[in-house]
Amino acid sequence: MSSSPRDVEDMIFSVGGERIDPPTLVPAKLILDLSGEAVRQRLCTFSDGEGGECSLRPDMTVPIAALVAQGSRALARYVYSGTVWRLPRPGSGEAPEFSQVGFEWFAGGGPEEDAEAFCLAMSAAYAGGERSSSVRIGDVAVFASLLESLSLSQAWRARLLRSFARGGAREALAPQAPPSALATALAGLTAEQAKHAVEEIFAIAGTASTGQRSAADIAGRLRERAADPGPSAQAAAAIGEYLSIECPADEASEALAGFARSHGVTLGQALSDFTRRQEAISRRGPPFWPTARFSARDGWRFEYYDGFVFELAAPETPDRPSVAGGRYDGLVGRLSGQAVVSQAIGAAVRLDRLEAGALS
Repeated sequence: MSSSPRDVEDMIFSVGGERIDPPTLVPAKLILDLSGEAVRQRLCTFSDGEGGECSLRPDMTVPIAALVAQGSRALARYVYSGTVWRLPRPGSGEAPEFSQVGFEWFAGGGPEEDAEAFCLAMSAAYAGGERSSSVRIGDVAVFASLLESLSLSQAWRARLLRSFARGGAREALAPQAPPSALATALAGLTAEQAKHAVEEIFAIAGTASTGQRSAADIAGRLRERAADPGPSAQAAAAIGEYLSIECPADEASEALAGFARSHGVTLGQALSDFTRRQEAISRRGPPFWPTARFSARDGWRFEYYDGFVFELAAPETPDRPSVAGGRYDGLVGRLSGQAVVSQAIGAAVRLDRLEAGALS
């Protein structure tokens, strides 16, 4: 069975949308701000000659969303077929340059659109010859709702969401070392007094603050650490149990509802939307859905995902999906400083991996 890139394109382009080819070069800072320094080793970067750092586009989502955020493109549906560059993981044997076909939809939203996007991506992979891969779905919004339902500070909620995106939520939950004597002492002072205390320590040591952090920054960080030691044992246990949930996709709604009941937490609108999406996908009956699985575990690759997420990958290479996508309702607002706000969802089919799966 051979894979046909043209069949993938035809399927995705058949639903309509403006064809777009975003800039090949993007500021490296833009990608790093969205996904963290951990992705730096995967970027193809170089200096622009004026002290700036550029990157060849590692995906299509961010450069397209940036055009929308800048007002250069309208809030609409877009489709694309083009080249992206991402340094492969050692030993994978993959090329740093590969083709993607996909779509990015703006100004829509809701569980029905989620289902439409998911089914289109799966149908495109099937049209391209894929048969043996399996689907994993998740929902960042459900995890965010869990954090909102627990007694956590805003700082800890933000930290856990970042860690969730980067695959380190369990590590972030590890027992925290008790605050140092200095942090405890500074917590009893006003912000101004704490700043002067840190400056005095620098003066006694004959040194100065390093990097971009001032005495006030350091004092504030230490005071926060003493005042906010982290999640309680009960909250950490609930989060840890949530991250362990994995089941067939058609059992996921009840599994999440049962988890919420057992821990006395409210998943609210996120769970309601999740259930409606599941029902909408089941009605449509896309390829790969009968064996799809839900996973609450972290590590969905891109920090800008904030809702429904999904991947299609061969069982032997689950870390190398041929299809990946998800909802990123906050990205355009984040890129525009909230000047432009739009719900959004997209998906990409990676043709080299699709072809490899069809030929295996």
